[in-house]
Amino acid sequence: MLIGMIVLVAVMMVVTQDPSEAAGPKKFTLINVVLDGTKIWLPGSIVVHQGDEVELTLINKLEVPHGFKIDVFGIESVIAAKSKSTVKFTAKTAGVHPYICHLHPPHIGGQIQVIAK
Repeated sequence: MLIGMIVLVAVMMVVTQDPSEAAGPKKFTLINVVLDGTKIWLPGSIVVHQGDEVELTLINKLEVPHGFKIDVFGIESVIAAKSKSTVKFTAKTAGVHPYICHLHPPHIGGQIQVIAK
């Protein structure tokens, strides 16, 4: 009887758990490369939901440092040449938000789309 109650409580905890809590952060890898002579971050677009914890692994394949910035989330990082870095944030603000190389503004960035709850 006691074991049955423990199993029932455990099942109820799993069923009622918020899936977003169990899933952990949304993880993406972005790579800085040269494509047809233009330096860009790939992929050019990421989609998450408002409130998601987001973890971005930033890989710089190039011979010089490059920046990565998302203004709305307060992210600003410099990734050394031939190196990688990780940034984490909560996607609090819904909308389409650009990410750029703040060290080299002419380079092509991308966007993160945050879908409202």
